[in-house]
Amino acid sequence: MSGLQVYYNFFMQSGPFSSRKTMVFTVLVILILISLLILNKEKWTTQEKCFKTAIWFYLYLIFLYTFLSRTGKGDFDYNLMPFWSYQHIFSTHEFRIVLEVLFNCLMFIPVGILVPWAYENFLHEDEVKKRNTVLLFGLIVSVSAECLQLFTRTGLFEWDDIFHNMIGMILGYGIYLFLKGKHFWEVHRYFLPMIGVILALMVAMV
Repeated sequence: MSGLQVYYNFFMQSGPFSSRKTMVFTVLVILILISLLILNKEKWTTQEKCFKTAIWFYLYLIFLYTFLSRTGKGDFDYNLMPFWSYQHIFSTHEFRIVLEVLFNCLMFIPVGILVPWAYENFLHEDEVKKRNTVLLFGLIVSVSAECLQLFTRTGLFEWDDIFHNMIGMILGYGIYLFLKGKHFWEVHRYFLPMIGVILALMVAMV
């Protein structure tokens, strides 16, 4: 079975409506979001309603796919070796691990885009403090997901996942700035880490 097929099956089998358990979680989350929209209909702007709902539901999907929809295993599973995935790819050329690296980066791009838009009115006007707050939020989400996987024994705790999540977060924030009207050369540094990951994967696969 190809790496792409494995991931396709995973998303189909672990989605928001893939089982009774995930359906219950999904319905509860939707009801909570609807309640919050009703309670804050006069307080939130249209932009806030759209982006806050989007980021909260997307965060639910992250936790759903990383541990809520999974079945616990017998042992705590972790790999504390930094950048082990690149070493593994270099040694075995296993395409599945390449996809895993890319998926962990791509998964957090929407977070980097949605968070600053959802909380634009609350974030500090200083660009550096605003960026650091958004990235810290992404780091907290990533570490939380990894720790929950470890303690619920539903996945592998690894530094590589956190590193790649943050690469995606940085890229997402750069896309947000670009969409807000910044010139590409003003924000190109946010794209460089992702380019670095892609180059490293290409070298490892040679």
